[in-house]
Amino acid sequence: MQKVFEVAPRRGAWDVTHNHVGFRLYQSKREAIRVALLLGRMQPRLGDDAEIILRDDHGAAMAHRHFSAQGA
Repeated sequence: MQKVFEVAPRRGAWDVTHNHVGFRLYQSKREAIRVALLLGRMQPRLGDDAEIILRDDHGAAMAHRHFSAQGA
């Protein structure tokens, strides 16, 4: 199964979403990215692919990272 974690600016903070459902807001962009990467790295151990997407103010993807369950 493909898991998608997105980090995007929202309401003066940074929102981490999991499959388009809000997970948690962080005051720091760095902390939001750290948590999203941590969650993404765990997914292959659970047998799932994961993708981390960093979005800008307009919703466009600025960066992404993919973790494959095949490589676990």
